[in-house]
Amino acid sequence: MWELLIWINLFIGSYIVIFYAADLFLDNLKIICIIYNLSPLIIGMLVLGIDPEESIASIISAFNGLPYISMGNIIGNSIIAMTLPFAIALMVKSIELHRTSLFYIILIFALLIVVLLGLTINFFFLISGILTLIFYVIYFAWNVKNNSKKEERIETATLPIVEDNIELENTQEIVKSRKILLIVIGFVFIFLGGELLILSADKILEIIQISEAFFGFVVIGFVTNVEELTLVIKSIKREATEIGIGGMIGKVIWNLSFTYGISSIIIMNIAFNITLIVNIFILLIVFILYSFFLRSKLLKRSHGLVLFLIFIFYLSFNFYAIKI
Repeated sequence: MWELLIWINLFIGSYIVIFYAADLFLDNLKIICIIYNLSPLIIGMLVLGIDPEESIASIISAFNGLPYISMGNIIGNSIIAMTLPFAIALMVKSIELHRTSLFYIILIFALLIVVLLGLTINFFFLISGILTLIFYVIYFAWNVKNNSKKEERIETATLPIVEDNIELENTQEIVKSRKILLIVIGFVFIFLGGELLILSADKILEIIQISEAFFGFVVIGFVTNVEELTLVIKSIKREATEIGIGGMIGKVIWNLSFTYGISSIIIMNIAFNITLIVNIFILLIVFILYSFFLRSKLLKRSHGLVLFLIFIFYLSFNFYAIKI
């Protein structure tokens, strides 16, 4: 009993380390993007669309021979991110939307089909990982080509006022060096937290003997979605809903392209698992609904209820799958 409590506390503690290390990593990465004059869209992609915690959890699981935790986290995390945060938010108020580019909808459909084929056809698994990485490169390049725009460099007024130009340059270099150092420190702690997360998860699985797939789909999926829930609720409170929507779209693309691609290349092949297939179909259904939702101008309480019911079905299925 005490051993289980120790590993559960280490599991929770490791995610807290990842959570705060990710903030350190992303906050300083955002400032570096501004200093080096990257477009707001690129900043948004790097800050909102990238989830280092989820990626580290899946990639380290893949390295440690836990393929179902790796894949379960990718798919389960995406399902939870697309259902629970918006279901809760829509119970409070309706959300006005701007139309979303058809490019993102087509891209996510393509990713879902490739991932489904990869998890269904064993020899296609590695190929699907390579394809999803290519899709991410296309996604990144498309955004740079269609949305990049010149921004003025960070105002020198934000730095200490100095009379001498040489002193100003030195001050700027110090700021850049400090931010880069903090980015490196943040990444190191994300990696160490990820190692501890997977080690503790593996020990918990051994002690309580629950399904590896269930642990990946539900437990880690829940734990790594704290930020999304907070982000959506805060964005709606501040009348900045597009931030929440954009973060969700970027997150799903990141999960299904970069994280899936790297993880599948490490795993190389994976045995057919009906739980994986059913969950990818749930994700596909959720996104089909979103493709209709995002073409309208308003998300209503009824939409939130539908998302919540899908979330309940997702939980119920995975609890039932443990007993099979």
